[in-house]
Order: sequence, then structure tokens, then C-alpha cells
Amino acid sequence: MKRILPLPKTLVREMLVNFMIEDEGYGDITSEILFPEDKQAQARIFTREDCVLAGAVLLPEIFEPEGCEVTLKAQDGDLLKKGQNIAMIYGPMKKILLRERVTLNLLSRMCGIATKTWSFVKLVPKESKTVIAATRKTTPGLRLLEKYAVACGGGDTHRLRLDDMALIKDNHRVLFKSITEAIKVLKSQLSFSKKIEIEVEDYDSMVEAAKAGADIIMLDNMSPKEVTKAIEILKEHNLRDKIILELSGGINQDNLAQYVKLGAEVISSGALTHSFKSIDLSLDIIK
Repeated sequence: MKRILPLPKTLVREMLVNFMIEDEGYGDITSEILFPEDKQAQARIFTREDCVLAGAVLLPEIFEPEGCEVTLKAQDGDLLKKGQNIAMIYGPMKKILLRERVTLNLLSRMCGIATKTWSFVKLVPKESKTVIAATRKTTPGLRLLEKYAVACGGGDTHRLRLDDMALIKDNHRVLFKSITEAIKVLKSQLSFSKKIEIEVEDYDSMVEAAKAGADIIMLDNMSPKEVTKAIEILKEHNLRDKIILELSGGINQDNLAQYVKLGAEVISSGALTHSFKSIDLSLDIIK
């Protein structure tokens, strides 16, 4: 599995503060009334089902500013079994309960994405060069955390933002006479450090894009048979080794193995971040 790059702490802290402000309003009136200020407690956060962990790095950022001690029992990317502890929290009872729901909402979602990603990744043989990647079909405001969760599941984050690389889609091409012209315009103004990807749905467009200097070609919604023919055409033109090939659209766990055998460098799926099931996590106060 690839190394999971750390989240940018300053940005994450700002995000978490906004999430917590939204949740608490003027305070947790239930706990404020029921518990004295000096009431200390210990809590455990654990999973109620098998999953891949994502979001453990957020726990110190959430609880330590509230005067709590956080002891992580697992690391992001770990495969967890039902009932396994994620972390132990010790500190003011009021503060633990104040941050409970934001914590579980974020981690449940992130673990769901990581687990969904892992369900794809584990179907790719270790010797394969194909990587499983997410798309930009993420939730506004949560993109950074959702993409991080993909990485925890062993996937590639693809573009995080629009400025990561140029990606020419059908709506970009409508005002250009040809793919070649669109790529030429990009190359004349784009930084040398940015790759150019183009989404195509037919063989002629694919060949044109490769000859025009595209770095990555995405074959959109092609069947395994169509992809096989596309690769043959690229080889006939001596273009296969000059581009990174990405497959996307209609690929799921049932047919993924067929696509992996074709040898594309990337298989991307929006399902990783828009069709996952949140994982059932709990925070329990230990008496």
C-alpha cells in the first residue's frame, strides 16, 4: 500500500473548528446541566463492524484542545475487526460529550469511504501496475477528508482540486474545432509541471489526443472488449507507451477484475466517494 500522506494541519484545524461551532451552538445544554465542571470520564471509540480505519488523526485535533488526553489504539489504514478499539479518551465529561457527534459523523463517513476503496483495491493483484483512483465526486467542504479516506483504503486521490492538472472533458471541447487545437492552447500557456488529461469516448479521438501530446487518456464508459480494441489501436500507432491510460465509467466490484486484466495504469470510480456505506462507530463512556 502506498504511504498515506499527512493532512495539512492548519487547514484541518480550521475545518474542524467550523464543524464544531455549527454543532454546539451556544453549548451542550444537556451536559451543562447534568454534570459538574470537574467531572472526569474515560471513553472509548470503537467500531461495531469490520472496516478500514480513516480519520484517527483527527481525534487529537478534536479532543486535546478541550483538555482531554487521546490514546490511539489503531492507525489510519488499519483493517479493524468488529468491536476493536480506535482510541481511548480521558478528560472532562462535558467536553467528551460535546465533541462526540462531530467525531463519530466524520469518522463513520471516512471509514466508509476507506472500506469501499479497499473493497476495490483488494481485487487488484499485487503484481498489477493498475491503481484504483477516486474522482472529484466528493462532498463540498469534506473533499480533503474524503480524498484522505481514499488514500487510507489504498486508493489514489487523482485530482484533489481543479488546479492539480488539466482535464479536457466534452464540455471543454465544444468550442474547439479539434482535440489537437484544445491541447495546443493548453500547452502554450500551462506550466511544464502540469499534466494534460483528456476524456474520450471513441477510437479516433483517442488516437488524435495521443498524437497531440496528451499525457493521460481516459476511456469513458467503454466495455472490456472496447478497451481491448483501443489498446490494440494505440499499439498499432506506437502510442501505447507514450500515454497513461485511465478507464472510468460503469466499473464496479462485479466487473473490476475484467478491467484490471487489460493493463491500464488507472481505473477511476466515483462510487468510492458517492456510493459508500458509513461505518457504525460508537463512543461509550466507561463507568
